[in-house]
Amino acid sequence: MMYFMENLTINIASDHRGFALKSLFITRLKELGHTVADFGTNDETSCDAGDFAQKVALDIRAHPEHLGILICMSGQAMAMTANRYSHIRAALCLNTTMARLARQHNDANILVLGAHMTGQEVALDCLDTFLTTPFLGGRFVPRRDKLTAMGGL
Repeated sequence: MMYFMENLTINIASDHRGFALKSLFITRLKELGHTVADFGTNDETSCDAGDFAQKVALDIRAHPEHLGILICMSGQAMAMTANRYSHIRAALCLNTTMARLARQHNDANILVLGAHMTGQEVALDCLDTFLTTPFLGGRFVPRRDKLTAMGGL
């Protein structure tokens, strides 16, 4: 599989329900040669997903060359929290088509997954698709720029 960017820094976080999938993703990302910044959680103790989404969103805003991955039970809390921040385009993806289109048409910079919504193999396929799909640019640039101009926290 050809990657459109190599040696990325990828910020990753989960809540307690996404911890197992996050651990699997970290292993996969390191195998692919990426630098992984783990923003927590560090175990399956109950916690608030939004706290971890905020950490990833703020770091990506400060370092726009980074990509992010957020995982909670449904993905909703992570996506809703991350998208409150300016310059963040977090895409909740349930399959590879959604992951591909999120990158191609919206220049998504955070992949959000629901650990209880997709199986492990589909989640790994979404990860690979997200990392291998470039933003198409062209007619999609105004869409991305409108999202950025909307601001946020």
